[in-house]
Amino acid sequence: MIKQIAIFAFASLCLMACGGTSTNVTINANAANTTANAKPANTNTANANTNTNAAKPAESGPKRISFSKGADNTVENFDLEPDQSKKFVVGAKKGQDLTIADADQTAKITMLTKGKLVDINDKPGNYNATTIANGDIVFEISNPTKKKIKASINVMIITIGDD
Repeated sequence: MIKQIAIFAFASLCLMACGGTSTNVTINANAANTTANAKPANTNTANANTNTNAAKPAESGPKRISFSKGADNTVENFDLEPDQSKKFVVGAKKGQDLTIADADQTAKITMLTKGKLVDINDKPGNYNATTIANGDIVFEISNPTKKKIKASINVMIITIGDD
C-alpha cells in the first residue's frame, strides 16, 4: 500500500512539473489502516488571457466619412447608449456647403473643428455651414437622452454654385 501511495505522489509531481493540473493528496495514516484519499483536481487555474469581460480598447480617433465616386452625400447608421458619443471626420474644400442631418433629430450634433466654417445654422438634428478653408472637419454625434438610440446621419458636401 505504501508503494502505491509513493507511485501516486510521484505521478502527481510529474504532472505538476509538466504543466498538468495538480492533485491534492491527503494521506491518513493510523495504526490499523493506511489509505490515500485523493481530492478532485484543482480547477481554479488562473489564465490572464481568457478574461471574456475585458473592456474593448477605445477607438483610436474619429471615423473618416467617405463618399462614393460622384456622390455628394453618405449615410452613417449606428447605435448610441445614453451619454455616449461618436466622432467623425470629413474632408472638405474651401467654398463648399456642409450639411449634417440626423433623421429622427434625437442625436446632438457638435462641431469640434473651429475656424473653418461660416454662415453656421445649427438647429436640433441639422447642422449647416459654409467652409472657408480646405481640410478636415471633425464633428461629434452624442446621445443626450436616457435611452439607447439608433442614429442615422446624412452628411452632405456640395460645392456652392452647383445645382
